[in-house]
Amino acid sequence: MEYSLGLCLLDFLPNLAFLVGAYFLVRTAQLVQGRRCTRLMMAGALLVFLGGTLKAVWKLLYTTGVGDLRICSEAQFVLLAPGFLGLLLSTIMLARRGRSDAATGSPIVLGMAAWKIPFLIVMTLCSIGAYGVLTTIAFRRGARLAGALFIVAVLCLFAMSGMASGEQTVARQWIEEGINSAGQIAFAAGSFLLYRSYRSEGTEVTCA
Repeated sequence: MEYSLGLCLLDFLPNLAFLVGAYFLVRTAQLVQGRRCTRLMMAGALLVFLGGTLKAVWKLLYTTGVGDLRICSEAQFVLLAPGFLGLLLSTIMLARRGRSDAATGSPIVLGMAAWKIPFLIVMTLCSIGAYGVLTTIAFRRGARLAGALFIVAVLCLFAMSGMASGEQTVARQWIEEGINSAGQIAFAAGSFLLYRSYRSEGTEVTCA
């Protein structure tokens, strides 16, 4: 299908919002968990950001007639799967530190190239898991607004998955990008509030 220039530019917004949220998560890990967790979270976040941004770059280049660098689009699955896995593992480490002080076979999966399916499964499970762990951490610490924002991010993720299985019209793409942007903005705001919750304690770990 053809993408409008406005839609292509909008595709960069959720990636930038995710980067903001990831920044505060990394700062949180650095503050309370140490180097190993911080590096793992940073690596995962960079892979996710790179995967999403390459897809946006492909759309922009394709729409403006510069070229069809399909590899930028296909790389998204290869990068997002290990990226969200890194985020999931690092958020679990963060949750352990804090404690101490769905259905398969959907139409979109069936219609995808076989090599993408394992990456999609890992990406979906790990992204849901990471958001779930962050929600748990936030409510455990009494940061209810942050927890609610992470729930919004999860709901937007489910909405994106549901809409992706239908016919991809231009109008539908605008709605999907709007939902994706809202979800990543909620993630960014929740990450900032969670970081502020830890920061207010004045607790810091310098090594691990």
